[in-house]
Amino acid sequence: MKESLFGRLAEAHPRLLAVKADAATKEVFVWGLRVGFVTFSTGGAKAGSPLYEALTQKMAGAIRSSISNCSQLSQKLVLDALRSPDFYKDRQAKVEVMRARAVRVKETLAQPKFAEAWTPYPFNSGYFMCVQLRKVSAEKLRRHMLEKYGVGTIAIGERDLRIAFSSLEVEQIPECFDLLLQGAKDLS
Repeated sequence: MKESLFGRLAEAHPRLLAVKADAATKEVFVWGLRVGFVTFSTGGAKAGSPLYEALTQKMAGAIRSSISNCSQLSQKLVLDALRSPDFYKDRQAKVEVMRARAVRVKETLAQPKFAEAWTPYPFNSGYFMCVQLRKVSAEKLRRHMLEKYGVGTIAIGERDLRIAFSSLEVEQIPECFDLLLQGAKDLS
């Protein structure tokens, strides 16, 4: 699916509360701004109704109690981007860049040489993916890659390594995984 289930659940039943959480991080390609959106479908209750107002107040209280002060600059940048007449055209261009990166990662990982070092987990985005290492500790490989090769990764548990390829150019992806393979061999 390319769209959220939210549209199918919204107003599906008067006793169903559908909640959708989005973030500008992936929707608008602004990593680090941490601007989020929460949308409620209150089973047909309209804006201004007691149920709708109660949900709005509870959400506002939860936000204030957890993050205290939102960044107006981040919010303004995202709002201006969303209001731009070129937003969807520009966004689609970025989607194509991310898709090309994901495709290149999948093509690269299909090479048999990598099977000795890890098994890739399924992934569907152009941001990051994880591999399950066969022989080496994820934390040891993470440190080794950073110290020897200048490649940053994230260790998740004993054997899982997260690789964020969202900032790599398509041409750099095979080299990155070749370096990871060499790093795994260094430690085996």
